[in-house]
Amino acid sequence: MAGHQGPDDVTVTERNRATMEGLLNQPMILAQEWQKCTTKVELKQALYDFWRENVPLAYTSNELSVPEEDQLCHDKLLDPLEWFICNGDPKIVIQQLKKTDSPPQLCGRVFKMGEPTYSCRDCAMDPTCVLCIECFQKSNHKSHRYRMNTSGGGGYCDCGDIEAWKSDPYCSLHQPNPEKPSQDPLDHIPLDMQSYASALFCILLHYCCDTLQQEDPEVPIEELRSKSMGDTYCTMLFNDEIHTYEQVIDTLKKAVGCTAKEAVEFATIVDREGRSTVRNGPYKDCERARTIIKRNTSHHDAKPLKVHVMHTTVVAHQTYALRLLSWLSEVATYADGLRQLLCQELMKTFHGSEDTILEQLMLQDTKLWKVARIQWHKVFMCTLLMDMEYKKQFAIMFTKHYSQILHDFAEDDHDHAVSVTSLSVQIYTVPTVSRMLITEHNLLAVILKTFVNYTQKYIEANKGKFHFLRMNVNGLRRFQYVLIDLRYILSNKPDEWSSAVRERVMEGIVHLLDLLSAMHGMDQVVRQVGQHIEIEPEWETAFNLQIKLGPCLTLLLDWCSSDRSLLLSAYRATMTALRKSFDPCPDKEIEVASHKTQCLEYNVSVKPVTVHCTLVRFLAGLQLELGKYNLSYFSDGLLPQHPLSPVELLEEPLRTQVLMAQVYATMWRRNGYSLLNQIYYYQNVTCQREMYDKDIIMLQSCACMMDTNEFLIRALDRFKLVRFLTTEFETSSTPEDIQLRAQGLTIMEEFLHLMIVLVSERYVPGVGQVTNTDRVRREVLHQLYINPLSHSEIVKALPKDHCHETGVEEVINSVANFKKPVGTNGKGLYEIKPECVREYSPFFYHYSRVDQSKSEEQQRKRMKLDKDELEVCPPLPPLPSLNFKNLAHLLDSDVFIHVVRTVIRRTASHIRQIFSEHSIHRALYLIGLALLEEKRHTSMGEDFHFIDKAAKGDPSLLSMLQSLTGNSTAEPHKELLAWVLKIIAELQLSKGKMNAPPPSSSKEGSKEDKEKQEADRKKKADIAQKRRSHLMDQMKAMQKSFIRQNPEFFEETSISAREERLASSSIDSVDMVSMAAAEMRPYSYVALGPMQTLAVQEDVPKVTCILCMEESDIRLDGESLVLPMFVQRSTVLSKARDKDFGDPDEIEPLFVDAHLSWGVHTGTCGHIMHADCWRGYFESLVTKEKRRTFRFNNNLSYDLSRQQYLCPLCKTISNTVIPLIPSLQGLIPEEERVMTITSFPEWLNIVKGIVRSGPIPIQQSSPEAVDLSTTSAEGSSVDMEEPCAGLLPPVGITGKWTDPKQSGFEMLHGTGLLETLGDAASQTIQQLETLGDAASQKLHKFYNLLHGKSFSFSKSVQEMIRMYSKAAYTVGLGVMPNDENERVPILSWNVCAYTIQATELLLRSKGKPLFGEMSSRQTEGLKALVRFAVVNTFYHKQNHVQKHTVRLLSVLSAEHTHSGPSILDLDLFSLLASICLSCATVPKNDKTAGLKTTITNLPIEGQHAMRATFTAHLIQILLTAQIQSHVDEESFMEQDGASNQQAEAMLRAYIAVRELAGITDDVKPNAWTLFNHVRTSCLPFLRCSAIFFRFITGVSTPSELKGLCMDEVEPLCGYLALPSDLSSLVSDDQDSSMQELIRAWCQHPDLRSQLNDPDANIIRFPIQINQLIDLPEDYSDLMNNVSLFTCPKASGAQSDSRAPALCLICGAVVCSQSYCCQTEIDGETVGACTAHSMTCGAGVGLYLRVRECQLLMMSAKNKGCVHQTPYLDEYGEPDLNLRRGNPLHLSHEHYSHLHETWLSHSIPSQVAHRLEANITLLTIDWQNL
Repeated sequence: MAGHQGPDDVTVTERNRATMEGLLNQPMILAQEWQKCTTKVELKQALYDFWRENVPLAYTSNELSVPEEDQLCHDKLLDPLEWFICNGDPKIVIQQLKKTDSPPQLCGRVFKMGEPTYSCRDCAMDPTCVLCIECFQKSNHKSHRYRMNTSGGGGYCDCGDIEAWKSDPYCSLHQPNPEKPSQDPLDHIPLDMQSYASALFCILLHYCCDTLQQEDPEVPIEELRSKSMGDTYCTMLFNDEIHTYEQVIDTLKKAVGCTAKEAVEFATIVDREGRSTVRNGPYKDCERARTIIKRNTSHHDAKPLKVHVMHTTVVAHQTYALRLLSWLSEVATYADGLRQLLCQELMKTFHGSEDTILEQLMLQDTKLWKVARIQWHKVFMCTLLMDMEYKKQFAIMFTKHYSQILHDFAEDDHDHAVSVTSLSVQIYTVPTVSRMLITEHNLLAVILKTFVNYTQKYIEANKGKFHFLRMNVNGLRRFQYVLIDLRYILSNKPDEWSSAVRERVMEGIVHLLDLLSAMHGMDQVVRQVGQHIEIEPEWETAFNLQIKLGPCLTLLLDWCSSDRSLLLSAYRATMTALRKSFDPCPDKEIEVASHKTQCLEYNVSVKPVTVHCTLVRFLAGLQLELGKYNLSYFSDGLLPQHPLSPVELLEEPLRTQVLMAQVYATMWRRNGYSLLNQIYYYQNVTCQREMYDKDIIMLQSCACMMDTNEFLIRALDRFKLVRFLTTEFETSSTPEDIQLRAQGLTIMEEFLHLMIVLVSERYVPGVGQVTNTDRVRREVLHQLYINPLSHSEIVKALPKDHCHETGVEEVINSVANFKKPVGTNGKGLYEIKPECVREYSPFFYHYSRVDQSKSEEQQRKRMKLDKDELEVCPPLPPLPSLNFKNLAHLLDSDVFIHVVRTVIRRTASHIRQIFSEHSIHRALYLIGLALLEEKRHTSMGEDFHFIDKAAKGDPSLLSMLQSLTGNSTAEPHKELLAWVLKIIAELQLSKGKMNAPPPSSSKEGSKEDKEKQEADRKKKADIAQKRRSHLMDQMKAMQKSFIRQNPEFFEETSISAREERLASSSIDSVDMVSMAAAEMRPYSYVALGPMQTLAVQEDVPKVTCILCMEESDIRLDGESLVLPMFVQRSTVLSKARDKDFGDPDEIEPLFVDAHLSWGVHTGTCGHIMHADCWRGYFESLVTKEKRRTFRFNNNLSYDLSRQQYLCPLCKTISNTVIPLIPSLQGLIPEEERVMTITSFPEWLNIVKGIVRSGPIPIQQSSPEAVDLSTTSAEGSSVDMEEPCAGLLPPVGITGKWTDPKQSGFEMLHGTGLLETLGDAASQTIQQLETLGDAASQKLHKFYNLLHGKSFSFSKSVQEMIRMYSKAAYTVGLGVMPNDENERVPILSWNVCAYTIQATELLLRSKGKPLFGEMSSRQTEGLKALVRFAVVNTFYHKQNHVQKHTVRLLSVLSAEHTHSGPSILDLDLFSLLASICLSCATVPKNDKTAGLKTTITNLPIEGQHAMRATFTAHLIQILLTAQIQSHVDEESFMEQDGASNQQAEAMLRAYIAVRELAGITDDVKPNAWTLFNHVRTSCLPFLRCSAIFFRFITGVSTPSELKGLCMDEVEPLCGYLALPSDLSSLVSDDQDSSMQELIRAWCQHPDLRSQLNDPDANIIRFPIQINQLIDLPEDYSDLMNNVSLFTCPKASGAQSDSRAPALCLICGAVVCSQSYCCQTEIDGETVGACTAHSMTCGAGVGLYLRVRECQLLMMSAKNKGCVHQTPYLDEYGEPDLNLRRGNPLHLSHEHYSHLHETWLSHSIPSQVAHRLEANITLLTIDWQNL
């Protein structure tokens, strides 16, 4: 401390109190006062006095992180501390320190949750060595093979740590400077600063320890206790990992009386931060809440929630202590000297005890809550672990208390990530630290002894073996982290072996053998004979232990193999331990093939047996390594006293193989699934290396240490096959033999399979002369032989080492070719190279039974194609190593010859009961291996006697093999048999033994058989070809006859027309008929105006109902045919996505916003049904759901409450149906189509008059109405309901409206009817006229029925029309059904317009022509929708329709346009569609216009509406244009004179329009640029209009629009009857009425303010296609960007979002699957993703969960699915949850496909399909995401 004289403690306290208020806002003065303290005791007293008074004032909320409180703490409490340390302005002092300080070579960046981390697969010492993204991008590792992952929080960057990397340990940022000498970091710190910092750090660390570890939370510690403490307490609830969210929420609602939302917030804070205040108030109230919480969470002997009543002062000081820890971590980064000072204080004793502060914190870790632990761990990582010396001290203390720390962790209930035990990875993975700990602190023994001691309670007292029960293994699961620490240590093998190291390692091995002894023989099973096992035994724990221990055993064997002395010691110790565990058995003599031997008596089917033989397998691993030092089992001095003989070593692995064989023979079926699971995992890739493979190695080793005949006899005895191979057995009929016959055949097959494995599987280094690369290559080859696999599938099928590497990259290119993925649904596949096929073995020992069957099937397929006999022959095994040299002689032993001779003889003799195809296959395969071995041994000059022994006997094995030739029994393996005989002949020839029957004769016979078979096949093929030719001739004759008899069908058919019809399958039937005629017409098609092209009348098509399969016509007067439709609200076209939908009951949908902020889209799958069939189908779904016994949420992929269902055929989601209506033009005979032709100015005047007069009230009963009733099938009349009355006013002979006052006699006189009927009829008519209005109405109706065609709508059609209209209204507005609402017809118009716009946009985005490539379901859906929209208008109250009509037309009336929105606020195509569909300008006679008149006059009325709205659209474009003044002279000169004139005229119109609007432009744009801009901008409007009028008028489209066209404007204008010169529509030469209208548009009151407001969101043209957000190419960049996101409802240390989700539609990041950001929508609690989807996508969402690399599709609040992400690795595969860690890059093809899915409104269908395919997705609470 500084040498200042200070008063005593009392004076210090008084001075502090006197100046506290005045100094509170002056950190510098406070620091100076504290610096006057002469001792640490004085300073502590001063600080504690200051904190006692001010900390409770700073923290009053009792919460961890409140931004306002944190800021107050920083300003009032932390700033004085910084001034105190720095002895000056902290900003200046710290800046100076950073300049003089040496930059740290170790990065040490502490990772945030979700931050990307990188591990170099080439250079990292182990996978735990990682880099942050900044260091990685500036390092050489970026060009290496690397893994990418996300951090779970905690851990730090290892850049600069030379022990973490094999090469390139530094990035460019942390490269050491060799010119700058190393210096003590403290030399840069002034002495006074060192003194102040040391004293302050000591006080702060003790303060934090005392407050955070306070045992009595009801009062503060004595030094901080004030004299007056109020009755202010809080109930503090702590987190655990036992109770669920729901349990905590329910408990809190009962205990503290909070709402569900508040309870969710409490539970979220508890889960995120570790604790939360749930009640504030007097002690009595808080204690009551604590009691209720304890009582409600302690049911069924469960551990209750931890809850304390704490004084608010205690909470304030603990919160401040956490803030201090965060501040200390920050201070440690200011300078290395400060970090060292902090390290020194951490290593000092705590309150004078023997333990240091660090040790105290380690031992008390489990008593802290989540955030407190995390903050302390962060301090450790920022200080101690950044310096090698202090890291060693930390490691020593950690190891010293390792046992206590792990026992505390096992009893704790927090995750490993927030436990101090998680820091073991920071020390035990460092080579120098781990080696130091092993040598000096016996680390291996400490760790293994800790685990062994803990597991003693699971050992059975009598047997000394583990016996696990399901209810008591939770602690063991947590304690298995010890084995992970053991793996960390064993990953760093010593470079040099000293006697001290050997001794320490051997001590650890001794403890390991204790563990293996307890595992050896655990979970024994006995075969159930009489009764099936009742309770499945617990088996998972044993295998989990084996899986965790397996990598450690592999690493330890590697350690042992690296030192001869250690290997010998370990071998002896293991043999000694095995002797203690081996149970002796009596023996007996067995004779086979004249060979006798003593065999141990043990019946696997009767006595206990186990798959856990850990000691034998560890010994097998050690024995395998003996060959490195030229040692063997028989080497002098190797074995201990009383070793196990080879016979005894053989026993337990052999029992396991017998158990497997008996299980496959179904002898253990009564033992349940537990045994089957054990057998599965025993051979599975997860455990096979340390279980199955080691058993095979031990069997191979024993076979080489014993006489081969004795080995085989003992194996046959253990398999119980000795009697099975005798001749007496073949004729025996005893019950025992009969039972053996049934099971023995399968066991025999398994024995032969084991023989093949023992002889041929030499691809383990040490068994064969191979490398590990050869082993991996063979594994990959056999996996690829079954079928092509992706890279991830190959990796999954291979065993991994401790670094999670498989070695596949080193060998894959030598055995396979990579085939890149095709399309968006595939993935890259590896296919085996043809030259590698011959290395395949069908009996590969890592094949499962299923894999083996698949591989044999694949072999048969290849044989049919290639007919290569070498594919069926066994591959030659590699040469064995010295200790396994005798392995091949199993194949020339007498017992082996006896076994295969018996199998061959029984096959040749057709002894069916004991013969099988599998056994003969295995026998031939073994013979083939024997022949290959004899061939090799002969070439090497070594003895091998298979041929000699096989030639002996009567009959001999060779003669029996020859007798199989041509035998039908051996037919499936004839190629293998032929190859065997061929090799036998070659070997006999080489040995000069020609006395055997000449093999050439058999070969010639074989050739003759083949030739005969080939001739038969050719003969059959010729007969079949002749028959096919005869049938084709008959068909051609029938075709010609039909053409002659029906020439009228083929008069208009040409070859070109047929080709076009076939090529245009997506175009409707009208198009196909009209396309052929279009080529002969001299003029193009025109859809509108008096020059309208005559629509080709389509025949009434026959369609088939997908439910009843009956064919029906599309008619209005019959049963309705319907299409399934899905109506959904959409924002796909929106240009104002943040706009609120507003109150559904108040939405005004008539005028569609120009931004298209929302719309209603409809789509169909195109499958047709009868209305009654559909209704029955839907009712059956409802009935089925009502009958469901157990109801679960979201148990269907669709929502019946919203009328959703799946198409019965394609399972596409739908929520309504739409009726199919025939062609509108076909409803009216051609002779009755009399149009009233008006000019455009006249039409504008009519519009003005309609708007001026306003809506005309329509009487409910109109005398002019034509009854639209029809006669049903039963003959009953069905009348239209009231809203449809008055549809068809009478039409006169000339096509004009008849006078309603005209008499019936006068009206009927001109028809000729009265003349025909005579005078009586005339008198009757005159008498009827005297009866009044009722009779007059009937006469008018009778006239209309006579004169014109009436529309007869059946009740079925009417019902379906109303149904779809109701669906559009309810779904579109999100309201309840209400047929009387005036907005119902508007939604039908809007859904038609929006769907057309969406379809046009989709076609444009894909670069497809407007009509040529429109899919059939798009065509049928739009056709049905447009026709429905025309008819539907007349099914609503005409008063409402007229009201809407007047408002729509007001936009086109110069007098009234100012009363509505400006044209900049309107979507003019929606306006056009609404005007046409509402029949706005159809002539009326004080009533609504009729449907007949609408259809008749639509060409004229549509042309005028089209011209008016298109002109308005051009004004929109000119007003909003922002064109650069750049002149493209070349393009301008290329244009002809007419185009230039049009461009100049457009420029003049541009200037005039903008002058009218009051816009002044400083620079005049280039005319041609403007002209092109206008033509480009108006194209979407024209394309949508063409689609609209195509389906209304039925007029075919020009051929230019059916293919790709450079300029679509000309054909579109021609088709829509618009002038090709667009400037003429806005020029001064317009009619005065049009000029007046343009002027009114431009001078709208709102328009000028919009254009002059720079912040106004004005739609400018051309409107760009909405895209999904831009994503970075590298996925790690995306991870890094999103890692900066923090939860908006959290702050402080735990503010990082656990599962951030990126919205691909708008780019927002939200918390997914988290309670913290839940909100309420319509009274339902939903997650952040669901809530965001409601506003951003109208309920549809696309989210990329970055940390999981997972794409979420959401289609409703409770419906969603997981989809493949667009980020793929180099093999074309996604990486869900980043399990593989391969670098991921954006696939533009997949992202474009995803964009297309979104644009096409297909997400709901995708979700439904995936939910149907994967029912587990239905169990996810999607609404909580």
